Amino acid sequence: MARIKKETTYLLEELKDYVPYLSLISDLLSADIYLYQPITDLSAVILIAEAHPKLVPPLSLRQEVGKLIFLEDDPNLFEVINTGKQKVVKSGIIIGGFPVEEEIHPIKKDNSIIGLLKVQRNLLVHGEFPYNSRSYKETSQWLIRNLTRFKLSWKGYNEPLIEGEGIMILDRDGIVLFANMSAVRLFRTLGEVGNIWGKKIKDSFFYKYIENFVETGIPRVYGEETFEEYDEETRSFYRRIFPLTKGDQNLWRLFYLVRETTEIKQKERELKFKSVLIKEIHHRVKNNLQTIASLLRIQMRRLDSESAKHALQESINRINSIAYVHESLSKFEEDRVDIIEVAEKLLNAFKQTYEHLPCRFGFYKNKKSIFLSSKKATSVSLIMNELLQNAVKHGAYEDLEAEINLYIYQENQDIILMVENKVLKSEDISFDVSFSKGSLGFQLINILNEEIKGKLEIDKKTNGLIIKITFPKGEEDA
Repeated sequence: MARIKKETTYLLEELKDYVPYLSLISDLLSADIYLYQPITDLSAVILIAEAHPKLVPPLSLRQEVGKLIFLEDDPNLFEVINTGKQKVVKSGIIIGGFPVEEEIHPIKKDNSIIGLLKVQRNLLVHGEFPYNSRSYKETSQWLIRNLTRFKLSWKGYNEPLIEGEGIMILDRDGIVLFANMSAVRLFRTLGEVGNIWGKKIKDSFFYKYIENFVETGIPRVYGEETFEEYDEETRSFYRRIFPLTKGDQNLWRLFYLVRETTEIKQKERELKFKSVLIKEIHHRVKNNLQTIASLLRIQMRRLDSESAKHALQESINRINSIAYVHESLSKFEEDRVDIIEVAEKLLNAFKQTYEHLPCRFGFYKNKKSIFLSSKKATSVSLIMNELLQNAVKHGAYEDLEAEINLYIYQENQDIILMVENKVLKSEDISFDVSFSKGSLGFQLINILNEEIKGKLEIDKKTNGLIIKITFPKGEEDA
């Protein structure tokens, strides 16, 4: 009977360098794989990791990590624990309607079993070419054996395969011993006539790897992205090599993985172009809005009516509040606006516009940046503008020193926007709280506040007024 360590040896810790490779290994084996940890005091095993292939039909798509398995659930697992020997079941297992071959391998440390590796193969796949080839079976057994003995030389590069990726097994001379159909089809598009099995690969990438191994004597996981010109058209490929060693790190065979990324690269270029285009559009919108504001200023200077001048100035302020949002959008590739930056620019514009008034402007925040979606940021910017406009209109006097403070900060998932205006050194000022409910400014605030699902509060004080809006930072906000 095999010995199981009484003190728990955590398999995930022992295999920490290889667990990230399980998805890759599952595809290289074209099999479903499971890692089990024995639990001696429960006479059970627990599934601690699993992986399912993407290049061939998987036997299962369920993720059952953490599941306890007892003797009656899977006697084969416990037979391997008791004997300490590998068990192969080649018939009698049906999973999802597929005939299955199953291998269970003990994982040992200091002659004690610390884990189990189960490999399940779909016989409809593995009974047919190319997976029934001798070279593929030999290489698969090498991979399983070295995994269970902690001898894989693969560390630090573990990107899994994707659907349609080509897998080849090469010897040190570059002879193709195995190629899946994706690899065969890909090399045909590159001008290879017939089957590539038994032929010597014509690829500088492979020979560069071999030269490096000859110089250093160190087999290692190696991958890079390359671009090749073919028939006057640029084609992109992603290629990797995983070494298989025997004896004292002698290079035996190599897994050569290749996929064409021309379409992906083209989409990336298109997305990058669209991103640049969108940023440029926001920049131009900002410039156009500021041009409109400049034209309105020119028109305002030609007017004699003070009420008409005030109306135009309010329109200019609203235009600027939207322009600052587009200016922030032009800096990011994502749909996000730094509302703190917008608030600072808006407040500075008010300082310049109303510098003739004895009024001090203050800005208070608790974060360097708060990011909102462009839609919400536009609403918030317009609300800030109306609140500041109201503060100037009802709380700034030419003969009294006043203070207008803008607050914007985040508390948990809520954002607080607050404008406070107060007259200094006076206790006899009566503020117009009504902020005329029929006014355009008040109507705008109510409409925009509903859009951002905000809560409006007005607090009238002896020498001032505080208007506060609390609104949630939603999932759409960065």
